[in-house]
Amino acid sequence: MAETFTFDVEVGTDGDISQRTWENEFGDGMVQAGGIGINTKSQVWNLLHTGEDVPGEELPELLAFLDRHEGYKAFRYTPPGEPQGWYRANGYKKKALGMNIYTVTFTVKQVFNPRP
Repeated sequence: MAETFTFDVEVGTDGDISQRTWENEFGDGMVQAGGIGINTKSQVWNLLHTGEDVPGEELPELLAFLDRHEGYKAFRYTPPGEPQGWYRANGYKKKALGMNIYTVTFTVKQVFNPRP
């Protein structure tokens, strides 16, 4: 069964929402354009979590979640101000701040018709 991403992330996350389109420009200046596929809108969100990497805290659970999905398994995620969708996270960056406190940054990318 697919999991849902429920971890706290820091305020100020940013998302890149793009449209998949094609465009054909003719010699007379006329341009034809259209969407590619049925899911033309997709989203990528850059997320950040800071916490203690000790048992019982949220950070180890977040890292285990990301590792468990191995970069290719989709999970449910609800971006700020957007409906819930299917996303994948391929890797993360872990920065040591001292005293077992780390900042983890990772990117979640929207996918369609996943196999959880």
